[in-house]
Amino acid sequence: MNTAMDAPVGVRLRLAHGFLEHLAHSRGIRLLHIKGVALHPLLRERRHPSTDCDVLVHPDDVAAFTEGLSASGWDRLTRFEHGSVFRHAATYHSEVWGTVDVHRCFPGIDRDPRSAFEQAWERREHVELGGRLCAVPDLEMQRLVLLLHAARDREGRRAGDVDAAWHRASTAERERIDALADRLGATVPLALATGRPERAHGLPGERVWDALGRGADPTEVWWARLHDARGPRARARVLVSALHVNPDHLRLRLGHVPTEAELRHEWWARWRRLLNHSSRLLRRDRGGSAGR
Repeated sequence: MNTAMDAPVGVRLRLAHGFLEHLAHSRGIRLLHIKGVALHPLLRERRHPSTDCDVLVHPDDVAAFTEGLSASGWDRLTRFEHGSVFRHAATYHSEVWGTVDVHRCFPGIDRDPRSAFEQAWERREHVELGGRLCAVPDLEMQRLVLLLHAARDREGRRAGDVDAAWHRASTAERERIDALADRLGATVPLALATGRPERAHGLPGERVWDALGRGADPTEVWWARLHDARGPRARARVLVSALHVNPDHLRLRLGHVPTEAELRHEWWARWRRLLNHSSRLLRRDRGGSAGR
């Protein structure tokens, strides 16, 4: 029997967005469709086709939305806590519709997720996807989202997204993007993504976003997070999370739910990697200081 998975990818993704909108609407959930087939044509025309869906959910509605996904046959692949250093998204998969990344915030505009969502929602527009009118951010916010994604995407679509969202924008449009980023606390990643590091100098998050943009190894990213953390409690949380084993990624890597023994083995391996990488970073930093 034919299913949505038999349809061309672009068609299936539009249908999937339509289903996600139906699910949100039926539960009174506010949802913004971001990236992929939901992008404005000006930003999508030179992009490689997407293979999954991305949605941004109001923080107060995340639990209701993910419960709805599970009740509709979607399987959770990764949790919010383990999806990335920003803990911003969980991934769900459906045999019918494919994969969706459910964002409870977006990296770079995560200082106040509720306020950021409200501002994006107030400026929302609508596009037809899968037979439903779906709310999307306006073009200015879509440009910012692409640029913030580019700030942590060393490979893939980075150059094309920066070109479409920044270099091909007018001076007035760039000024509005800068102003929007400043209001949302996204000055640092936007500055680094657009080649203006002087605008990020000395601001919170500079080291983390610089490390992500350079494609630094995980240990260097954790060191950057530790440096950027404000206060002993924040630093303690970074240290704990640095040593925490990601059971979702381990399950995907092993192909089965990890046993207690496998989790312990990964924990010790993580310790060893952290110590080895940290030693190399310290030697490098000392060598750089001695040469100056």
